[in-house]
Amino acid sequence: MDGFLGTSASLWSDLSLVLTLVFGAMAAFGGIRARQKRFSTHCPVMAVAAFLNWIPVLLVMIPTWIGIVTGTETLATGPFSGVPMFHGVLGGVSQLLMVYTVTRMYWVEQLPPDRPIWLMRTTLILWLLTAIGGIGVYVVAYVM
Repeated sequence: MDGFLGTSASLWSDLSLVLTLVFGAMAAFGGIRARQKRFSTHCPVMAVAAFLNWIPVLLVMIPTWIGIVTGTETLATGPFSGVPMFHGVLGGVSQLLMVYTVTRMYWVEQLPPDRPIWLMRTTLILWLLTAIGGIGVYVVAYVM
């Protein structure tokens, strides 16, 4: 046990989980600001959360996922063995869509779509599914 959450996870896995939850809380705050029509805080908060989320993705999640794909690392066995792979694919799509959405909304408004509310909602749903899946991967790999 190298981590700080009391599981068999490494320090990097624990940090990745905590940082992702923090960035998720930031995104939730940004979403609340949007619902309140306070876009002057919504946009920068969402941009910061989306781009800071690359830190755990690049430092922990992608290297771990590559290890799983190449067979040098195993996070889950049995009926849960496909969960990390599915999480990685969904997370990759979600992260890229999140960056596109923030870029479209905050900096390059002429990018499609013309009515981007469905893009933001789709991104939110995918990110929530990815976050829940990531917590599931952590539980399956380090708690069970």
